[in-house]
Amino acid sequence: MPARIQATSHVRDRLLVLGATVLLVFVALAIPGSGRAVQDLDGGAGRARVRVVHGIANTGPLDIYVDGSLALVGMLFAHASGDVVLRGGEHTISVVPAGSSPETAITSGTIALGNDTQVYVALLGTLDSASVELFEVDIRPLEQGSARFRIINGVPNVDEITPIFSGGDALSEPLGFGNASQYASIDAGTYDLEALETVSGAPLLTLPQTRFAEETTVDLILVGQVSDGSLTTVVAPIPVELARAEGRTAQIYTGTCTELDRVEANLGIVRTGQGAVVGSGGSDPVAQGFGSVGISFAALVESPHAVSVSEDADAAGETIACGDIAGTLTDTGALVIALRTEGTEVVSGVAVLAPALDDPEATGVSVFLVAGVPTAEAAATPVIVGE
Repeated sequence: MPARIQATSHVRDRLLVLGATVLLVFVALAIPGSGRAVQDLDGGAGRARVRVVHGIANTGPLDIYVDGSLALVGMLFAHASGDVVLRGGEHTISVVPAGSSPETAITSGTIALGNDTQVYVALLGTLDSASVELFEVDIRPLEQGSARFRIINGVPNVDEITPIFSGGDALSEPLGFGNASQYASIDAGTYDLEALETVSGAPLLTLPQTRFAEETTVDLILVGQVSDGSLTTVVAPIPVELARAEGRTAQIYTGTCTELDRVEANLGIVRTGQGAVVGSGGSDPVAQGFGSVGISFAALVESPHAVSVSEDADAAGETIACGDIAGTLTDTGALVIALRTEGTEVVSGVAVLAPALDDPEATGVSVFLVAGVPTAEAAATPVIVGE
């Protein structure tokens, strides 16, 4: 039976945290100070941020104790908590039916937390065979336009699950119960996914229109049982920082190279290829970049605009090459312009501009620059001699 997607959106998280906060206020009034879960709400250095996922099938709401102190109240199946901030080191997690004492724990376990980490504590299995599993989250910065995802199999009584793109390739190796795939990067967007029973190939879960937002690490945690139709997926996103890509960058400015006005669009990084070196003999390395900008080709040529290549932030971002967007069109309607080293007439690269095929209001811009071109202050060796 197709499963629903249980999305842990920011709005829902806020509602859940608000509800849990209200409950904890009442609980705190009844618990002596020495019996309350200790948290560093400022989340300073040396702390770990913990999110608990209730994935124990055929159970009701649960209370979570940390080191013998009540931390979360009334967690519902297939939901994730907000952050519980704890010190790095070992902690004991005890899981009890809502309103029960720690002595009646369904399951318990010890987790070891690193400093300055983000983790999921996943409560998996069934009422008769529950476990506490720890999964550290990859919170490293992501490149622009990318997301990161991982799949965790918390479905009991199924030997292995293979996650796939609907009608396409597998997303990971087959996963046994309690196992997680390696994190993988993916272009941000919306995808149709499925989870198959590995041996038979039978579909267990369908996850239509699963969203992987830009600059987000997403964990897909499969929970529930096949037998009672409770299979579902907790989609748990955590925002991460945008990686600062190293390299020169290209921009489109209003104005001309002699008097650049303001940045109209960013074209991204201009750097040498990251693939294998091929061919025989040596040649000067060429850095390249491409960007699609939401400005029509007509608008770029009707008023003064220029393509500028700048050093990265560590080099103060000064312009090293520039070309005015003007010239003669090719037979295909593209425009090729020369990029000249700043402060000289030396041609050090080219930019190619053409209307986007799928959007008449956008323009594709390719930039090619001899990678070793110096800044204006350095003595330049001509690469292409201008006529």
